Amino acid sequence: MPNIQIGHHLLHFQVEGAGPDVLMIHGMASSHRMWERPMQRLAAVGLRAWALDLPGCGESSQPSEGWYTIANLTAMVERFADRVGIRRAVMIGHSMGGAIALALADWRPQLTSALVLVAPVVSGRLGLELHLLFETPLGQQLLNVAQRHNVLGRIGELPTVSVPWLAQRMNPALRRDVQDLAHATPEAAIGALRAVMDFDFTDRLATIHAPALVVVGTRDVTVPPSEGALAAAGIPGARLVKLRGIGHQPVDECPEKFDRLLLQFLNESVR
Repeated sequence: MPNIQIGHHLLHFQVEGAGPDVLMIHGMASSHRMWERPMQRLAAVGLRAWALDLPGCGESSQPSEGWYTIANLTAMVERFADRVGIRRAVMIGHSMGGAIALALADWRPQLTSALVLVAPVVSGRLGLELHLLFETPLGQQLLNVAQRHNVLGRIGELPTVSVPWLAQRMNPALRRDVQDLAHATPEAAIGALRAVMDFDFTDRLATIHAPALVVVGTRDVTVPPSEGALAAAGIPGARLVKLRGIGHQPVDECPEKFDRLLLQFLNESVR
């Protein structure tokens, strides 16, 4: 897997195929690995698929404390695209990656040929209204403690360190997500959470003029499906697909259906 130095950050990425570019952006405390299957499908139909590990995630280097904002993440993805020679691409973003894709389409419209937003963050809302808790002084203290003691990383380590039999019973996608959570730095995990809650793109949605597909799961308790509905309502001509009984990971929870939706949209938008 190649890597590239951008400023103080060493970014790992994966690229497959040849043809029009598709750039895939993962979400909070995840990695490029969530896109491995779709990348293969895209390469097989004549597209060049890219996926990177955001700073502090996967095999990319750790960012400095306080670095994590949607603006910094978007600028990093933009610089990555420029460095590897992507001039125009379909931007696919999951969760926080959806926020980055939206911001990038606003900042550099000429770089974005189309958008695919999967369970996207749009207004900073979290499932179960957790953003309301974290915005309070108590919530901020909880986030500080969680970052200082790497609480999310320790939770991610539990199945492999403290309860190894649990890891053996996980499906491969869930095991990958848990491993990525354990591997993410505290700044990437908690910093991403803060970045998401500070992001509100509601008033900018109408500036997006690229074709857009928005995919949400009706049982998503991480990012409310209403966030995706908000994006689809605000982006001119956007298409919203609600997947019944699906949670926050449509890419893994209904892989065949997701791939079919993605390929159909790309066939209409890119060809």
